[in-house]
Amino acid sequence: MMYEGLKHTHLTLIGLSVGLFVLRFIWSMMGSGLMQRKWVKIVPHVLDTLLLLSGIALIMVAGWMPLRDAWLTEKLLAMVAYIFLGVLTFKLQRGRVFKVVAFLGALGWVYYMAVLAVTKSPMLLS
Repeated sequence: MMYEGLKHTHLTLIGLSVGLFVLRFIWSMMGSGLMQRKWVKIVPHVLDTLLLLSGIALIMVAGWMPLRDAWLTEKLLAMVAYIFLGVLTFKLQRGRVFKVVAFLGALGWVYYMAVLAVTKSPMLLS
């Protein structure tokens, strides 16, 4: 029962985090003043912290171990790639094409993490 609750919480936080990432990207590309709002700068960090904590809780409850469970190791590495590309998307003052490529790359890593979570079959480290 605890696992199911944590899993649903984790999935909800993923949806909120990725949805806000996409929305912020759209606002950024439009040059919207909404990007300067205080909540837009704070909420993503709160969501991502809760998302990370729910992921850690799932790992503990399920008894998975990074390094032992190669799919989890890959998922953690994919998460680092996603964070890196997310930072590039918003923090670097580069051209629009660069931002679009970083954004699409970040979403690609989100998709890969979803595949790993469902299949539990590593593709890079196997």
